[in-house]
Amino acid sequence: MAAIPVRERTRREIEQEAIRLFGTKGYVATSLQDIASAVGCSKATVLYHFNDKAGVLVSVLEPSANRLSALVTEAAALPAAEAQQQTMTSFIELAVEARGLISVLNDIVPILGEMPEFSGLLAAGEQMIRLLAGTDDELELAMARYAVNGLLAECRDPAQRPDDELRLICRTAMQRLLPAVS
Repeated sequence: MAAIPVRERTRREIEQEAIRLFGTKGYVATSLQDIASAVGCSKATVLYHFNDKAGVLVSVLEPSANRLSALVTEAAALPAAEAQQQTMTSFIELAVEARGLISVLNDIVPILGEMPEFSGLLAAGEQMIRLLAGTDDELELAMARYAVNGLLAECRDPAQRPDDELRLICRTAMQRLLPAVS
């Protein structure tokens, strides 16, 4: 097995420490120097790998954002009832797998709209809400938002519940909140 190049290893360490710090201190309260100190490198090293703190955040969230985008693209091609079920199943899986990032997302929601780097993530989130609601009815859209926010709140703490239990709770809650699309 080939060794990971030092540059790539350092980048991963920066991302891992950033996730940890964003999750514990919050995105706004975490500085590039905090990240550098946690990694054991200089702030210049962090800036060598990322343009700024927003660049670190983009990199950390990119895999999940790409999965969300693919999820809604695939589901949008399906009939409404199938799209709703696939979106629900795929989103629950994504939320459970990305549990450590949920608290980071909750922290940055108020400023996400101000960060152009996340326009695609916000658009995919809105498309997902529509797929879950199965309609453009405002009440059903509000219920879908409520269901998603509840699911994200339940997934915020990575150590709170075992994955299978969390999946069951999320699926049960979403099925009860969102009427099946016919």
